[in-house]
Amino acid sequence: MKYIMQFGIIAALSLVGEVLNSVIPLPVPASVWGMVLLFILLCMKVIKLDQVSDAADFLLSIMTITFVPVGASLLTSFPAIRDEIVGIFAIIIISTLVCFFVTGKVAQKIIDSGEKKSKEE
Repeated sequence: MKYIMQFGIIAALSLVGEVLNSVIPLPVPASVWGMVLLFILLCMKVIKLDQVSDAADFLLSIMTITFVPVGASLLTSFPAIRDEIVGIFAIIIISTLVCFFVTGKVAQKIIDSGEKKSKEE
């Protein structure tokens, strides 16, 4: 019953994300709206982490399997992207490196600010 409730919370927030996507005219996917809403509710402690953690852990553990259909459809559309494959790989590599760099810098800032707070106390 616990897992059904946790999946229900996540599914309900995904549904609210779908509604927000149809109401708000921004180019943001509905799943992003749902996850931002979940994040806000977790930060505000409206939803406790233990209310969704087991279902979220399961979804994260099977996340790689969900990319199989996307990969298969990419293989079927390869002739359409053959001429742009070098540019696509360049974008993937550059955006991955930028993401790593920005994530590292943000994490370092958070760690540094935590150390400053602990020294002040």
